[in-house]
Amino acid sequence: MLPISEILAKTLKKAPYAQKITAQFILDSWPEVVGEYIAQKTKAIAVRQGVLLVRVCDSVWAQHLVLQKKQILDKLNRRQKTNILKDIRFQVGSLETPSVVKAPKKKTETWRRENLTEEELARIEAGFKEAKLPGDLAQSMKKFFITQKKLQKWFLKKGNPTCKKCGLPMVTTTEEIYCLRCKTE
Repeated sequence: MLPISEILAKTLKKAPYAQKITAQFILDSWPEVVGEYIAQKTKAIAVRQGVLLVRVCDSVWAQHLVLQKKQILDKLNRRQKTNILKDIRFQVGSLETPSVVKAPKKKTETWRRENLTEEELARIEAGFKEAKLPGDLAQSMKKFFITQKKLQKWFLKKGNPTCKKCGLPMVTTTEEIYCLRCKTE
């Protein structure tokens, strides 16, 4: 029988947005990996084609981090149990979001703005009560399930068709419409 961590890793690799999910986990774990002091001087911005982009407050810190790049890279990959990161690039600049006045953006619909009910959150929490998982794995999995539930609600609100077998929203690609769970059209 496989441990839940291996099953989750295999499932994540098959998900349509697997690399984006892993990249977000890497960005989220930056402060924990480098420590609070360095995190105050830096900000992980994005992961693009295996390269983590990090904004640094000044060139002295950038040089200091370049010397530690290999260790940081290894820690990030090990923490996420992946080899997605191949390099880290440090960019000197402001850590704050630019205060340039821009034209107001249209409110875009995003699944991240979906709110889960107390009952939905309680069901997710209840699913982990009897599982004997390490704390960090349980937290990562809870985040993943909450994210998936928000995404499902968003797809349903948008009017996506539902699977006849399981009731989950169907996913539309350029080639087909299918259910992620049942793998049927």
